[in-house]
Amino acid sequence: MTYKRLKTKGFPCLVFQGEEDYIADMKIFVLSISVLCLLALGACSPIVATRGNLISPSRFLQVQANTSTRADVVHFWGPPTTTSPFDPNLWYYIGETTAQRGIFAPEVEKRRIIRVKFDSNDNDTVVEVSDIDPKQAKNVNLVSRTTPTAGKEFTAIQQFIGNLGKFNQDVPQTR
Repeated sequence: MTYKRLKTKGFPCLVFQGEEDYIADMKIFVLSISVLCLLALGACSPIVATRGNLISPSRFLQVQANTSTRADVVHFWGPPTTTSPFDPNLWYYIGETTAQRGIFAPEVEKRRIIRVKFDSNDNDTVVEVSDIDPKQAKNVNLVSRTTPTAGKEFTAIQQFIGNLGKFNQDVPQTR
């Protein structure tokens, strides 16, 4: 076996003949593995989405009961997410932040529901501003039923054959 003196930083090193290529290949391999690991870690960062109108604590303090008006609420917080179907003087601001990690389903990280009640006699004055506990919310299961329709379902071929001769009946025949 033949040895070759390799120039390195600080101290001399003896390596086998042909081992220099192996060391260079290993450096490239380690570098590519570390780049792949960094890319994989970056891909694991969650996708964060905010839905609705998530009122921050500083914006929440801008609206005060008995002093703010309906116009103030719209100015500071924007239009309500929803209003009560039975009482037009109840406004709700609903917002949530979700995070999805990888292929997993999104998880709710933060949810806030704010109820604003206006005076029923004087529709412009705020009577109550309250946070509603999100744990009181209930999930509503969607119904997958469909409404039956009258008539018959045709395939594409039946529709094509059934439409033959229906159109352009009034066009005179030219010889």
